[in-house]
Amino acid sequence: MSELVPVPAAWEHRRRGLTTRVAAWILAAGLVLALAVAFEAVAVQRTGSRLSTSGQEAPATVTEILPHRSGYNVQVRFTTADGREISARLVNFPRDPGLGVGDRLRVGYDPERPDATLWDVRDPLDYTGSAIFLAALSAVLAAASFLFFWVVRRRRG
Repeated sequence: MSELVPVPAAWEHRRRGLTTRVAAWILAAGLVLALAVAFEAVAVQRTGSRLSTSGQEAPATVTEILPHRSGYNVQVRFTTADGREISARLVNFPRDPGLGVGDRLRVGYDPERPDATLWDVRDPLDYTGSAIFLAALSAVLAAASFLFFWVVRRRRG
């Protein structure tokens, strides 16, 4: 039967120091991630504000209804205020949009990217929920990082 060999005290000190350094790196990574998420929350809110003031509306014609996993996508064609003909997809209708090919509806669009940023004006554009979620996630990440570091430090000492 083999016996356990006692660990020298100097090695224990090194192990504790390594644990603290690892905890500090995890704290730093958590705070950087929390900061990145917070910046994304600000960006989402700014995008929503910009689109609510500078977004434009246009009548559109439905060219195709595309069912997918959890709802519908609707392909539309419209003309922007500056005369560009755009064919784009309204995505993620959570319910039957109640539209058929050839039907008309009003769409809102970003004048800078009308083919990529598009919405049905029947559903108001609101980014508040996304921004609040991202801000809360940022706070949770920061708190969890501090808590982890604090627990490791207390166990060490």
